[in-house]
This record gives sequence, structure tokens and C-alpha cells, in this order.
Amino acid sequence: MQKPEYMPVACTLDQQAVGPRLADIGRMTQRFLRSHRVDGRTLLLTYDRAAAKEVHRIVTLERRCCAFLDFRLDATAERVGLAITGPEQAGVAVHGSFAQ
Repeated sequence: MQKPEYMPVACTLDQQAVGPRLADIGRMTQRFLRSHRVDGRTLLLTYDRAAAKEVHRIVTLERRCCAFLDFRLDATAERVGLAITGPEQAGVAVHGSFAQ
């Protein structure tokens, strides 16, 4: 599915849901994240394979509230790779989002 040419760069998650979502992501990151790096507008994350189900669940949720981001999953027998790319119009703001 092709994304529209212009899309607001903003999360649509309501304020009450932000805290629990960040807590879920934090727990998964603390337990399963193996590596991370930023390459331009893309955050590259590598998780232990044991996190596959949880990574997929969170990516499904994030795609709904942060439609301006492109999420790409790549799983192997050993690991789960996740590439999150921000739009060009976001510029430096993407790096602030990735810091979380």
C-alpha cells in the first residue's frame, strides 16, 4: 500500500495509552535488544529471536498510531531485525523520536 505524499508527522496515540506503550517497548528492549544503530532516517534494531512474537505485536500497534513511520521486519532463526524509517519531511525530529 502506497502512503500519501504528505502525512502529518505525529503519533495519534492518546495520552493515556502512551505511558503503557512506552513501558512495553522499554521492557522488550531491556530484555531482548541485542544491537541498535541509526543510519540517516532509519533506526536499525536487532532483537533476540525469543522476542519475535512481542516485536510483531508492538509493530502492529505502532503502525496504527505512527503511520508516518515505515516499519520493516526481517526475522531469521537467530534474530529479529526491525528497521524504522522516518519520512524526509521529519528531518532532525526523527532522531528525537528514536532516542526513546
